[in-house]
Amino acid sequence: MTRTPVPTPVPTPVPTREVWIDVAKGIAITLVVLYHAIMYLDEVGLAGALAPLNPLFDTFRMPLFFFMSGILAASAIRLPYWRLFRKRMSLLLYLYIAWVTLQTLFLLALPPISPSGTPNATWASLVTLFVRPSSNLWFIYALPVFFTLAWLLRRWPPLLQIALTAVVAVMFGAQLLHTGSPWDKMGKYLVFFIAAIYLGPMVRRLVPFVRWWHVALFCLGYAGLVVVTTKLTLTRVPFVLLVLSIFAVVVGITVAVLLARLPAFDFVRSLGSRTLPIYLVHTLPMTALAAILVAFDVRIPPAIATVLPPLLCAGAIMLALALHRQFHAVPGVFTVPVKSWASTAQRDVISPTHTVNLT
Repeated sequence: MTRTPVPTPVPTPVPTREVWIDVAKGIAITLVVLYHAIMYLDEVGLAGALAPLNPLFDTFRMPLFFFMSGILAASAIRLPYWRLFRKRMSLLLYLYIAWVTLQTLFLLALPPISPSGTPNATWASLVTLFVRPSSNLWFIYALPVFFTLAWLLRRWPPLLQIALTAVVAVMFGAQLLHTGSPWDKMGKYLVFFIAAIYLGPMVRRLVPFVRWWHVALFCLGYAGLVVVTTKLTLTRVPFVLLVLSIFAVVVGITVAVLLARLPAFDFVRSLGSRTLPIYLVHTLPMTALAAILVAFDVRIPPAIATVLPPLLCAGAIMLALALHRQFHAVPGVFTVPVKSWASTAQRDVISPTHTVNLT
């Protein structure tokens, strides 16, 4: 009697991370941290020559960040809403509430950052955190809002979704719609999240064809457009900001693809795989330093002050990563306090080519 051979089980392929996506996220989070470093140092007059340059990258930072988030959301919006909520939204909403509370308490404990003595925060911000989102942590809140909108619109023609959100972006960009809160930014950037959901496959197909001269041309073109629109004060002209932001996303992606091929820039990929803790923590040391500088009335020559924002940016990132290393296993700090609140089962991994990782 012959035995029937037992088939050898084939291991399930483990999803791999697309390096260029992490590099793009690393570029975006670094620019976000640098933006806040310049902003807080400028509050006390110590940003040097970088202060007037800060607004120039408004069309770069968040459009790139939201486009990368949208690329990774394409499969998620096909889930039932309860699974989408547990897989992609519950962690973000919990962290938004927890860290807005922590940052508010931290700001209330600090001496005033503003030289005029204006309070750093108010207790009311804890009551209105969903109505008037936090100016520092609004991105964490925007993602669940965008996921929900993308899920609700998922059966609409993609072109219609992109067109409607582009109109909303133009109206907010030209300040035809204006709330004076982070809702304005959400209105400007929703189009990039929605567009990436449907354009992501095309972008992935084009990535292997990117060459260094593409990067050079796009960078020069974007820089030229930014200078022209700034000099001629065209930023409130309808469609100008949207066009610049689209150009910026192309620049960000091509630069990320090029850097992903160079081992020397692997640290950027590493930052891109840890954007969440960096985003949550980075403003804490900045606000503390600003309060100290105001309290002691520190004065520094402009030439020296110009190097402070990059140094503060690097220091804030290193502190955030160090705190994440120390506390990542503590429930409720960078994770939900109760595991059942968020789904982490292997069957819920929804991206076939990129590990589902919000950090």
